[in-house]
Amino acid sequence: MAESTGVDRGIQSLIAARKSLKLSLEKSKAIGLALGKTGPRFEEIEQRLPLLEAAVRPIRADGEALKDVGGNINRAVGPAAAVLKVFDAVHGLEKSLLSDPKNDLSSYLSVLKRLEEALKFLGENCGLAIQWLEDIVEYLDDHHVADEKYLSNLKKSLRGLSEFHNDGGGVEEKERSQLRLDGGLRNAALDKLENEFRRLLKDNSVPLPMASPSSLGDQACIAPSQLPVTVIHKLQAILGRLRANNRLDKCISIYVEVRSSNVRASLQALDLDYLDISVSEFNDVQSIEGDSV
Repeated sequence: MAESTGVDRGIQSLIAARKSLKLSLEKSKAIGLALGKTGPRFEEIEQRLPLLEAAVRPIRADGEALKDVGGNINRAVGPAAAVLKVFDAVHGLEKSLLSDPKNDLSSYLSVLKRLEEALKFLGENCGLAIQWLEDIVEYLDDHHVADEKYLSNLKKSLRGLSEFHNDGGGVEEKERSQLRLDGGLRNAALDKLENEFRRLLKDNSVPLPMASPSSLGDQACIAPSQLPVTVIHKLQAILGRLRANNRLDKCISIYVEVRSSNVRASLQALDLDYLDISVSEFNDVQSIEGDSV
């Protein structure tokens, strides 16, 4: 009987120990889950610490430096903001300049002139804006009023902009720089003007009329032909813009080509087929005439 009682007590002790272990395991699991949820929060806090440190750094900076930094930043950002505004305006002209100039030549030329003025402004002020931004970044670095990593990224970006803008002083380098500013928009617009110049000449050129033989003797000749005044004004306006962009030579070639074609068509009325005789045939004729003499 005593042995039975001892066994029962042992079993009860084991059961109690089992329950205790089970509770301990459950608590351990709960603690593990809690730690698992807390881990990402610790990582988030760790990631935010550098930002907090950077935010606090200006408080530790020199008072005079903090007092002047706002005005210096505004003076540096002003030219850069103006450049960006003009750059956006350039892209705003794209739709108008990619249209056909024959629809409204006067407006097209006006928009092109605005583009030229904008590109001139960008060419003269991009370098200045970059220099001002570099100066303010150097000021922030010298007075320790900004995060070092942030300043490093700014310096890298400004260095890339400076190299992008200053790639040499030759003609080809300047042309490449202009292409980067407008994406080739000005060249595309000038090409359209050259095509319009050609179209105006072709559409208003007809074979030249023959003058009356009675008024000019027995020999027929080609009477002079003039372009309409409105067409001449349009051609002159186009030439003005092309001359301003050093594209006059192409217009001269177009004019010679179109007018020469018109003259060739006019000469067909003069019955000048004998001019098509080959050199060998011409020599044969000369030899025959010489023999007959």
